[in-house]
Amino acid sequence: MIPLGNDKFTRTKHPVRDDQIPQPPKKCYGQLYKIKPTQTIFSIAHKFGVTAEDILDANPQIVNRDLIFVGQLICIPAGTPKPKPVCDLRVLTLSFLTEDGQPLPVVDGAVQLSARVIIRPTFNRPVSRAFFFLEPTGTETCELASLIGIDCPSAVSGVAEILWQVPPGTLGRVFVVACIDSCCAKSDEVLVVRNS
Repeated sequence: MIPLGNDKFTRTKHPVRDDQIPQPPKKCYGQLYKIKPTQTIFSIAHKFGVTAEDILDANPQIVNRDLIFVGQLICIPAGTPKPKPVCDLRVLTLSFLTEDGQPLPVVDGAVQLSARVIIRPTFNRPVSRAFFFLEPTGTETCELASLIGIDCPSAVSGVAEILWQVPPGTLGRVFVVACIDSCCAKSDEVLVVRNS
């Protein structure tokens, strides 16, 4: 998007003769608008929440985008909001496994970690990146979360995986954030502990 205050388009001109002003388009699917002094196509587009290209497309009589006139009637197309992309990515499971693929035990709601742990989330569709985090317990703030691994899984599988070298005395909550394109999802947090 062009920033406000951009002078990419020449400001309106005062017509010398009435026949200089082009007639509005024969069909207008929106509203007619009379151009005021100092306006540009861009400033008008911004005012109505459309793009400059939308205005130019709706006004074939404007043959030079840098030449519009004070008092000229132009068509402002009905704004059609761009649909937001549907982000249906979800984390289905978050598993903690031994190196040979066996589930780790859970005691008092905390996964009991060993020195090396496989963390394996599954997703409802393939992801391009998965980021694994540990947030220390008692902090209640994500600012203290630390990245413990990244996986770039295959584009055909909804599974990511890292092998985590767990430091002794680890106590916290593990969660995963995964993305594909601009769609991201976060898992629930899982309490983990390594006593030795």
